[in-house]
Amino acid sequence: MHHRMIPVARISMSSFLHENHEALCNAAALLGGGSAAQRVSAILHGLSSPVPLSRQLWRKLQWLSDLLTLENVENFERPEAGYFAAVNPNDPVVEEICLLTDEYTDRLNALRAEEATSAPPHLLAA
Repeated sequence: MHHRMIPVARISMSSFLHENHEALCNAAALLGGGSAAQRVSAILHGLSSPVPLSRQLWRKLQWLSDLLTLENVENFERPEAGYFAAVNPNDPVVEEICLLTDEYTDRLNALRAEEATSAPPHLLAA
C-alpha cells in the first residue's frame, strides 16, 4: 500500500488555521462580512485532505490573503471596501489582524514553495 506523506508546510498551514480559526473568522467577517467567515472554514476543511491542493483551494487561499492584506479595499464595487471603511484604525483588533496576516502570509509562501516541488505547475497558478 502506498502512503503519501503530507508536506510540512501544509501541516503548518492547517495547524495555523485550526489554532487561529476563531480569530481568522472574526477578521474575515470584519473585513468581508459573514460569508467571508464561512469561506475561512471551507479553507480549513479543504486542507484536511491529503490529496494535492486543487486549483479551487489555491484560489481560496489566495482570496484569504487578498482579504487580509486589503488587496481589494480600493475597489468600491467589492464589499471589502465598505467593510474596511467601517473599521476604526485605532481599534486593537487591527493589530491582531496584522499579526495574523503576517503569519498567514509566511505559511502561504512556504506552502507555495513546498507545493512547487511536488505539484504540476498548472495547479499552482492562482
